[in-house]
Amino acid sequence: MEGIKFGTQLFYSNSYDFVRKKVRQAYKENWDSIWLPDHLSGIPGGAIDDFLSLWPMFGSFAEIAKGKILGSSVTDPHRLHPAVLAQIATTINHITDSKFILGIGAGEGMNLKAYNINSEHALTKIRESIEIMKLFWTKGKRVTYNGKYFQINKAILLPKPIKEIPIWIAANGPKTIEMTAELGDGWIPLGLFPEVYKSGKDKIIKIIERKERVLSKFVFGAFLRIYINDDESKIREQIDITKYSLMTQPQFIKELGLWKTQFDDIFYDATGYDNNEMSLLKIDREDIKRFDFGKLKPIFEDIPNEIIRENVLIGTKEEIIKKIQKFIEAGTQYFVFEVVNGASGKNFPFTYWDVSKIISNEIIPEFIL
Repeated sequence: MEGIKFGTQLFYSNSYDFVRKKVRQAYKENWDSIWLPDHLSGIPGGAIDDFLSLWPMFGSFAEIAKGKILGSSVTDPHRLHPAVLAQIATTINHITDSKFILGIGAGEGMNLKAYNINSEHALTKIRESIEIMKLFWTKGKRVTYNGKYFQINKAILLPKPIKEIPIWIAANGPKTIEMTAELGDGWIPLGLFPEVYKSGKDKIIKIIERKERVLSKFVFGAFLRIYINDDESKIREQIDITKYSLMTQPQFIKELGLWKTQFDDIFYDATGYDNNEMSLLKIDREDIKRFDFGKLKPIFEDIPNEIIRENVLIGTKEEIIKKIQKFIEAGTQYFVFEVVNGASGKNFPFTYWDVSKIISNEIIPEFIL
């Protein structure tokens, strides 16, 4: 299929030798790009907390995997001033010969709350950050900007990028989707179901056309976790993990039409949050520890296993191929996969290493003409 691209996100980077081994394997495989997360700590409820900084690692990756596109999935507008982030992105643009995609989102509580980093008004901050970075990349000098959070006065940032640096926005909510269509060069939402993805894509297209932007230059990406196995018990375990993750993202349950009015009180009683206000920007590991997942059981049990099995990238190789096709039919042009299979030998024959090869050698070729 013309134009379909595939990237791999290398999660878990506590050991540089370990992540370098992943880069070397990815370089030999059919991946179009290699991505890294920008984390200080792990996903709420998860066990992984060890992360090296992606920015210096990209410098070595540019030599280890020469010619591969590198991407951040994703950074945020809270921890780095837009001038600093613009300079970092320009540097990576230069050392990779312009093979770099800057993924950015509104931020996540895991990287902000415990560190007392202010995450308020994230939408305004990300808009201002993108506008400032693009000003620096195009003008280079005497850049002036008067925003609510960032002010620039006749500033210089040189050299300019070799070529334009694409900005892909991790937008899941309606306001961030609108901003993505107005300012972004691509969309890279987290783990949506195909029908939800199509709804967001259609909204973006309408706004792009209304703003008279060039639709053909915009890339519809998707960040998706992927788990391949042929053991039904392990597949069911991953389905349960996915359903529990949905407990912290009630908007997804609503978009699937599975939310019931009685869940409002259940959710508040179990988490202390109004379900309409819950987001990954607001919670961290300590919040998750306080949640009473036992009280969330009625919501958990009301989500049919079949809807997860049919849509989420969990299952056998054959199932995964069919589900990728559903995303393509929904409009996905660029996939970024995070393989969640464990790397140790106890997961054989479906270790991280095995699954990466299966995707590269047996799945990706199914979608390349």
